[in-house]
Amino acid sequence: MSKTLYPYLTATLGDAALHLPLELAQPLEAAFAAANDAPTPINLPVCLRQIQAGDAADGQPWQGPASTPGQAVDAARRDRAAAGLVSVLELYHAAERVRVDGEEKDDIGDGTREGLMLACRGLAEYVALQVRS
Repeated sequence: MSKTLYPYLTATLGDAALHLPLELAQPLEAAFAAANDAPTPINLPVCLRQIQAGDAADGQPWQGPASTPGQAVDAARRDRAAAGLVSVLELYHAAERVRVDGEEKDDIGDGTREGLMLACRGLAEYVALQVRS
């Protein structure tokens, strides 16, 4: 039995796949193959590789302007750091509202608030250094 050039098309259309023009068969086969590919597993090594390859804050590869892969990684790091800074500031802001207007039992405490402020400073310093480079 010979191996077909278009296994997905042949499985779908049978012998009719042999009569398709090349310019139609190739993209259809590619589409079928892409639809049947197993999704990338979500585990620690895979996620770390994606992050190290330049994932932005949304977890997708950096799509902004970059001349080299290294610049794309740097831009993605800035993006992640800026998103982290916003998240920590929002958490700090909410903690302050609870401290001022909320119940004492819901307060996170001075030590935790100080830790959030130090995290904000560290992220802001990192973003500033990255922007200047």
